[in-house]
Amino acid sequence: MKKIILNHKSYLLYDEIIKYKKDIEKIKTSDYEFIVFPQLIYLSLFSDCKYKVGSQDFYSSSMGSFTGEVNLESLNSLNVSYTMISQYERNKILGEDKNESREKLYRSLNSKFNTLLCIGEDKRTNKPMYSIKNKLNYYLNNIDRTKLKKLSIVYEPSYSIRSANIKDIEYLAELIKKIRNYCKSRYDIKVEVYYAGLINEDNFKQIVNICDGVVLGKMSTDINFVKSIIKG
Repeated sequence: MKKIILNHKSYLLYDEIIKYKKDIEKIKTSDYEFIVFPQLIYLSLFSDCKYKVGSQDFYSSSMGSFTGEVNLESLNSLNVSYTMISQYERNKILGEDKNESREKLYRSLNSKFNTLLCIGEDKRTNKPMYSIKNKLNYYLNNIDRTKLKKLSIVYEPSYSIRSANIKDIEYLAELIKKIRNYCKSRYDIKVEVYYAGLINEDNFKQIVNICDGVVLGKMSTDINFVKSIIKG
């Protein structure tokens, strides 16, 4: 079953998220599995959600005197089962560096969370795997292989597919295949690979057919959009 990650980022007010939860739980589909990533302040509202729930961020240390931070122990108590690491905006806008992202990755996997690691080259290049391999090696080299069973990869280039142009889809399909093959040959793991980029009604079906699922950003907060792509 293909997965659709609903990453709300910092959208939706309280009344809107209450309505959203009711509406998303009414959607019936046997082809897709939703995983909801609401804002941190709304996570408790989803502790009884029919779909699995993820956290957009967390603090890399255990419980302690860290004012304003949210730890994995607290997330676990809310039935949160997914985390997301090294998302583009956290790196480029909020200044989270590679060391911090790597520490979060270790903590998440060691705490047995299903962990989405976001990677991608910064600009379109003829050798995208060069950058992707370097990032994978930086993050994964020192992690116990048994822990990597909970890892999934989100391919998130800083540019994105602009249309349903078949040449772009073929390019993406080949790259996702290479990511899977590299993780298998280098780390002996079979990973799910998701795509995060510009996704619309025209290209959704083509994209979801070549990977294990997609990550939707702002558009994930629009229930009508979510309904339209899965029915399209």
